[in-house]
Amino acid sequence: MPVNTKEFFDAVAILTDEREMRVTLKESGKGALLCGTACFVGGVLLGPVGLAAGGIAGALTAARLAKGKFRSAGDIIRNELTDRQREKLIEHIMKAVADLQITDVAMLLPLLAGSSAIQMEVLKGVVGFLTSEMRLQIVD
Repeated sequence: MPVNTKEFFDAVAILTDEREMRVTLKESGKGALLCGTACFVGGVLLGPVGLAAGGIAGALTAARLAKGKFRSAGDIIRNELTDRQREKLIEHIMKAVADLQITDVAMLLPLLAGSSAIQMEVLKGVVGFLTSEMRLQIVD
């Protein structure tokens, strides 16, 4: 029985949304760099008080610049993936659940709803795909 892949990706997206899995394109690293730089400059100019002031100013600036750049993994799965990336995501998920003797997506879809062990393996596959194939960083 062929499985509706849209249904499968919707189920995976719902699972990532329930776990509040968000991703970013290097915004956390940029924010840390900005915050650290501001803290350093403040410390050099004003000493201990400058460290605090620079840290606060850097953190507020980093937060403002990063606003809206963190997206849910479910949104990316639903709307951003090309057909090739969808195939790769299925491959990653099937590798993650291979130890559970699941051989195709048609078997996986009904099991996904009821088994927390399978959900965790699917999430591992999604994380592996997002980090290795799409070069995204997982926030949550």
